[in-house]
Amino acid sequence: MTKAVLRNAFAVLLLILLVGCSADPKVDDGTNIENGIVSDEYNEARKIAWDYILEMGWDKHAEGDWQSAEVQVVEVGEHYELFDESYLGEEVLEVSFVDVASTLVGTPEILVDSETGEVVGYLPGE
Repeated sequence: MTKAVLRNAFAVLLLILLVGCSADPKVDDGTNIENGIVSDEYNEARKIAWDYILEMGWDKHAEGDWQSAEVQVVEVGEHYELFDESYLGEEVLEVSFVDVASTLVGTPEILVDSETGEVVGYLPGE
């Protein structure tokens, strides 16, 4: 009987080791957290948009900095202020920032071409 118990205990231990080692605990959604900073494939677009916000003097309306920006892929519509009308109907990155609570005019959403890394337009803050 002790042989059977030892064999079963060994089998359970082996099974736990196999299952535990085969599961990858990281979720590969393209997002990493390093030193408390969210990092993904859009960090460069965040930085580009933030530099534009600073250049235009709109940073007073934004809470935080480039690291707090949200990025999404959008199709450019007519409601955007474009520097080049050829982007109308094209997909670009839209970078948006959280507004400070007391602001009357929100921070504009910045459009960045993901291939060239250039700001191609913006959506004025409301």
